[in-house]
Amino acid sequence: MAAGTTPVLVAGAGPTGLIAALTLAQINVLVRIIDKEPQHRPGQRGPGIQPRTFELFHIPRIPEIHEVQLFFPRFTSTTKVLSKSSEHLSRHHIRSPCQRFHTFGCTVELGTRLVSFTQDDKCARAKTVKHRTDDGAKSVTRKLLELTFVGSAWEDGYIVLGDIRLEIKGLDREHWHHFGHFSKDIISFRPTDEVGKDEYQFMISSCIRDLKGLAQDEVALVNCIKDFVGLGDDVNVKEVMWVSKSKPHTRMVNKFGVGRAFVAGDAAHVHSQTGGQGLNSGIQDALNLAWKLALVYKGLSPTSLLDTYSAERLPVIAEVLTVTAEMYKRTYREPQAEHTPRSTTDDKDNDSSELSGSKLQRSLHRGKNLYMLGVNYRTSPIVIDEFTPAPTSADAHRAYGDIQEGVLQAGDRAPDAPDLAPVFTPNRAAPTSSTPSTEVPESTRLFDIFAPTYHTVLIFTPALTFPAVRSVFAALKQSIAKSESNQIIGVEIFVDQAGHAYRGYIVEREQIKVVVVHPDGVVVAVVGGAEGLEQYFEGVFGKKGGVHLVKDVV
Repeated sequence: MAAGTTPVLVAGAGPTGLIAALTLAQINVLVRIIDKEPQHRPGQRGPGIQPRTFELFHIPRIPEIHEVQLFFPRFTSTTKVLSKSSEHLSRHHIRSPCQRFHTFGCTVELGTRLVSFTQDDKCARAKTVKHRTDDGAKSVTRKLLELTFVGSAWEDGYIVLGDIRLEIKGLDREHWHHFGHFSKDIISFRPTDEVGKDEYQFMISSCIRDLKGLAQDEVALVNCIKDFVGLGDDVNVKEVMWVSKSKPHTRMVNKFGVGRAFVAGDAAHVHSQTGGQGLNSGIQDALNLAWKLALVYKGLSPTSLLDTYSAERLPVIAEVLTVTAEMYKRTYREPQAEHTPRSTTDDKDNDSSELSGSKLQRSLHRGKNLYMLGVNYRTSPIVIDEFTPAPTSADAHRAYGDIQEGVLQAGDRAPDAPDLAPVFTPNRAAPTSSTPSTEVPESTRLFDIFAPTYHTVLIFTPALTFPAVRSVFAALKQSIAKSESNQIIGVEIFVDQAGHAYRGYIVEREQIKVVVVHPDGVVVAVVGGAEGLEQYFEGVFGKKGGVHLVKDVV
């Protein structure tokens, strides 16, 4: 989109910026997205995609993510021994930016940099220039907003990362190989195939070597790689595709926005790569903010709704920093068991390798909380839960917890539920299209119902004739926004054939429970009827309200 008057300007076309722009475009909010880089960066950045992020990619309907995903191979600790473990972690990685953005008539303006902006009560005015050089960790937006970036850096730690084309005798393509000791001197090679079958992503970390100049000196980098591996001419570095260096930081802003300007992703928080949380956290930032921006821009919600972006995301990011800093310290700073150098790849001779590998796995243990399925906004000022007592002060610091079996509170991730048999399904527009769907599936799942373009209200009821159900519908009608885009409540009725929805949302068979799900897939209200529902929508939409879609599960 050309420069001019635009509802939303997104500075930075990394994953966070792209997801924010894509979500806004789906909600019919015009977006201009710029990036200072002259072209999209090559290679893989932030490759560890967590399970919750795959769920969130489903909400704006990005199926191509699954088409390009690859498993991360597991690795064991050895010194100059090629790992032969064939286990896989549950993480994946993607190889390209989101392509669906272009289907909405939007393009990224490359080589365009945000220089400055001003804002008042009516609008924000931004100055951009064409420039060769994502807002990112050196965020212009953050500096212009005078947000503090509190935290620290590991002064003695550097990580050099990049993609190379490499041939090493005996190095297979099935495993993630590493040489050295994490707490002292380490290089790893993870096979990838973006350009060919000889491509690897490498990572170097050392407390012994000076790594500062490697990113700018290709000859020194190649020599360093050969020295690490120690196999002489059997190491052939064919091409260095890209390389960068970083110093592990643990920093976050004091708030996520001021007035009409907001930060997300690397502009709001940076931390160690250990744990694979950075990109994933940015995706959650983007989805949390985008639908709120859309409602406020369209005049459907008061500007106070935007304050909940900081209120909900700050506790989560604070825990991310704590968790990743501890993992970095445990992995790269605490001494690991010493390993005897070996040169064999024969399994029967690798007893010491297996032993040391188990020790390394303990040091690298990634609890299920890193899957991000337990990220919650239970302390958000807009959530309402009539079935669970208000959280205590101790609970306020558990924004990054594990999923607890048999527990679902307002502010939690909305779980999926398959095998929902449709009883009544009027035409419903797909979230990525203005053309209503005429196909009625034999069964569906909640994740195919949730979308970034509307709230979803789930009414669990043993019978549709209950007076309480009628009162809920009456409350919903009173909450509809009087605008052209928000005049219809789409009512669909499903039978929970296998009981997945009732179990996931903790509903007794003869119980009536109403659950409201935000456009970013978060449960924000768990109430017993019309009064609680009205209270929630008045808090989010004011007196106007704005319900788009209702689902009945019986």
